[in-house]
Amino acid sequence: MTTIAWSGVLVVMTVVPFVLSAWRGHSTAVPTMLSVGLGVLGLGALVVVVLVPSRIRTLTRAFGVDRVMGLHRWLGLIALVAVVAHAAVALWNHPALLNPITARDTAKVGWGSLVALLAVGGVAYGGRRPGARYEVWARLHVGLAAAGLLLAALHVLWLDHLVADPVMRVCLVVLAFALLAVLSHRWVWRPLFSRQGAYVVYGVRREGPSVATLVLAPVHLRRGGLTFAPGQFVWLRLRRAVVGTEEHPFTIASSANVTGRLELTVRDQGDFSHRVASLRQGDQVWLDGPHGSFTAEEHGGRAGLVLVAGGVGITPMMSMLRTLSERGDARRHRLVLAERGDEPLFADELAVLTRRLDLEITRTAGRRIDVAFLSQVLPPAPERRHLDYFVCGPASLATGTLAALDQLDVPPNRVHCEQFGWTGPVPTSSGPPTGRLRPGVRRSGRHTSVR
Repeated sequence: MTTIAWSGVLVVMTVVPFVLSAWRGHSTAVPTMLSVGLGVLGLGALVVVVLVPSRIRTLTRAFGVDRVMGLHRWLGLIALVAVVAHAAVALWNHPALLNPITARDTAKVGWGSLVALLAVGGVAYGGRRPGARYEVWARLHVGLAAAGLLLAALHVLWLDHLVADPVMRVCLVVLAFALLAVLSHRWVWRPLFSRQGAYVVYGVRREGPSVATLVLAPVHLRRGGLTFAPGQFVWLRLRRAVVGTEEHPFTIASSANVTGRLELTVRDQGDFSHRVASLRQGDQVWLDGPHGSFTAEEHGGRAGLVLVAGGVGITPMMSMLRTLSERGDARRHRLVLAERGDEPLFADELAVLTRRLDLEITRTAGRRIDVAFLSQVLPPAPERRHLDYFVCGPASLATGTLAALDQLDVPPNRVHCEQFGWTGPVPTSSGPPTGRLRPGVRRSGRHTSVR
């Protein structure tokens, strides 16, 4: 599905229940209509809030992971404001509801939902504390959201006035079915039963002192491997379970033309990445994917690519270059590398790729990527406006590169950025950092500290 199609679906799921509640409302009293409408708006937004981060592949490919998470946050805020306003209007209409102990069961579950959703907002706003494990924070976030949604559903069911209306009943059933279908596929089918994501470690190749490439083969050969676009990523877990197992995203480094083998390049810099880098031949892993919109398949123009990579951020670039090489691509491409002097990744293979592709490689050698540097690498203004730019690396590299491209008047729709170790919005303007993205720049930031 396209971005426009998905936008329409999400708007319909959020707004239509609210419109139907106003149309089918049996009360003409404004306070009552307002209370019901705000509650239904909050419920619809809450359902969409739960759906959008549930790894729907066409959704993440249409919007990009970072925009999906941004949508998740904004809709979460809308849902929370609507629910709080619903509670406030309900209290104005019925002051006796202020005491949840003496209130009816319908009000008690409503209060419970409100408290759970406020706690979700507090956990999300506070963020993960330094030193705290991401998995603990994420499970608390998910658990509170599940409690809030379940109690909200009970609140609607026990009140009975919405479900008693046949039109609203159909609308709510559709929302519930969509929610259950997506969540069961995300949390039950994929983790426990899907055979497509079962892989075995075929080999481990050292790329440097702290970097290793896992060569994976599908366990069920008849089903074939994952079909992906170069630049996409997968979520990797080391055991099958619905809950209680850790998983992290890793970019696919291999060519998209080869589906019987998958390569993931991992830097050993955290507990999970250490366990992944320490896997041995014959070990089994499970993948969920592919995901992401950081791919030249959709955004690569006729004039060629400019790939800017920092350290292990070269991983998606290797997938792009390997795929282009096997497809006999004749365009001129440019690769800018900011790498460790003691760990030049894929140096031998890149030398081979320069002979198989029209590829120019520029190493920063410690220089900062700024306007002066890129002016030496890029062609004159008319031509560079038709190139497509892919930037992947830590925040410092992404910030400097995007600001330089902005000053060079590169059209924002030609710039695609993926930042690993994502901790917040990357300032991309040429002025003082604002924490805002330049309009049009596509981001696929991942909420992880390792690849």
